[in-house]
Amino acid sequence: MADSYTYGYARVSTKEQNADRQVKAIYDYCNQKGISIDERHMIVDKASGKDFKRENYSALRNTMLRSGDTLIVKELDRLGRNKEEIKRELEHFKEQGIRVKILNIPTTLVDLEGEQSSQWVMEMVNNILIEVLGAIAEEERLKIRQRQREGIDLAKAKGVELGRPKMNYSTLTDQQREIIEVNYPKWKSKEITATRFMELVGLKRNTFYKIMKEYGEEVL
Repeated sequence: MADSYTYGYARVSTKEQNADRQVKAIYDYCNQKGISIDERHMIVDKASGKDFKRENYSALRNTMLRSGDTLIVKELDRLGRNKEEIKRELEHFKEQGIRVKILNIPTTLVDLEGEQSSQWVMEMVNNILIEVLGAIAEEERLKIRQRQREGIDLAKAKGVELGRPKMNYSTLTDQQREIIEVNYPKWKSKEITATRFMELVGLKRNTFYKIMKEYGEEVL
């Protein structure tokens, strides 16, 4: 069986920040537990946690970690911010037989003696993390939908029209109205095409015909 390794992963959001605190916490934990971790296996990213498109994390995930390895992260949000995506990453690690330890989640740090016990612990911890993250992600989605619903209801109660404002002749700029007044007769007499007229007034096809109809019926 190939040797297994321990990896550390730290992330800060900008190049101006440093990950020293996270790196130290991981090394301190490894020293305390007598875990060997090579300096080359301490991976650091300076990138946003909004998704997992990070150069060093991608290398760690796809080319470095192997079945039986352990990944240590100081805090869950250093892995990422999107709970649904973190859940998918943890499912990937579980499928690949990779143990994940989060230093601020004590249940992920439990160790038992024996290979079978270790395998059972890894399965248990990964399952717990995946279930918890799934529940949190669902709760966040429900909260977002609830806030959106409350915002819509409040706006309606105040008589605010939602969506993009409807464009009509009265909402046009003075310059647009002047262009219409000058070119409407030319368009009707076919001196200019509708396409050219649209370009001059800066309107899209549907809006153009709607406003021309309004102008022809109400303004003239």
